[in-house]
Amino acid sequence: MASGEPCFATASTVRRWILVEQPGGWGADALNQSRLAPGTATALSAIARKVGARVLLIRAPGRSQPARRRCYVAVTTTNVRRIERFDLDDPTELLALEWASLARNEPVGGDLVEEPIYLVCTHGRHDPDCAILGRPLAAALQEQYGERVWEASHYGGDRFAGNLVCLPHGLYYGRVSAVTGPQVAAAYESGQLDLEHLRGRSCYSFGVQATEYFARRQEGLTGVDDLHLEAVEDLGAAVTRATFTDPRGHRLAVTVQSLVDSAPRLLTCHSTVPEIPPRYQLVDYSNG
Repeated sequence: MASGEPCFATASTVRRWILVEQPGGWGADALNQSRLAPGTATALSAIARKVGARVLLIRAPGRSQPARRRCYVAVTTTNVRRIERFDLDDPTELLALEWASLARNEPVGGDLVEEPIYLVCTHGRHDPDCAILGRPLAAALQEQYGERVWEASHYGGDRFAGNLVCLPHGLYYGRVSAVTGPQVAAAYESGQLDLEHLRGRSCYSFGVQATEYFARRQEGLTGVDDLHLEAVEDLGAAVTRATFTDPRGHRLAVTVQSLVDSAPRLLTCHSTVPEIPPRYQLVDYSNG
C-alpha cells in the first residue's frame, strides 16, 4: 500500500508502552474487541492516557494458550530505555501497579529485561497485509529469538507491512520480510541499524526522524547510539532543524522540510478517507 513511499520518518511517536499478552483473535479495535475483560480494557485505556503510554496486545506466534500472561512495560525515550516484565495469572493485576512512576519514566516494579524484544504487527482485522506479511516474519524471527518475539496489535504504518518494532530503543522498521527480518534483528542485536528498512525512532517526531536519517546517510553512521540529539528547532513552514553530536564529538546540524508532493490516496486496506503522507527533503546540512 505504500506505493514507493520512503520508509524513513514514518514511525509513530511512542515513548511509553504497555504490552499485554492476549491470545486468540483480535477485532479491528484490538484492546476492546478481544477476550480481554471489558473492564480491564477500559481501565488500561484510561491508565495509558494518563501516563502517556500506548497499550498493545501481544501473543506468541502460533496463538498459544499460556498458563500465565506475559506483560511488559517499556520506556523508549531519548535518555531512558528500559523493559520490565510481569508474569501474571490475570491481566487485571496490571491495574494495581504504581503507574505514576511510568509517567516519570521510572520503574513500575517488574523484572528488568536485559535482552531486546521484537514486536511484529499481525493485526489482520486492522489491515489484512499486516497478517499476510507479518505472520511469516514473526515465525522467522521466532526461530532465532524464541520467546522474545511477539505478534502485536496495530502500532502504525500498515502500508509498510511487514512491520517490526525493536525494544528497548523503540526502532520501527518497515517492508521487512521473513528473509530480511532475521538480518534486521541480527544487526540490532549487534548495535547496528538497517537504514534501508528503518522507519524511525519512536521517541522522535517525524521531522526529527528525518533529520536523523539524513545525518546517518551523510556520515555513514549505522551504530544505534552513534548520534546524540542536542537540540530541535521548529523553523515554521514545515521546516525542522536538529543538531546532533556524533561519536567524534562533531556537531551535525540538519534541516529538513516536509513536502506535499503527491495526490491524496487511501493509505491502508480499510481506509475510507484519502490522505497525503508527509515526505521530507534535506534542506541544509553542516558538520561542525
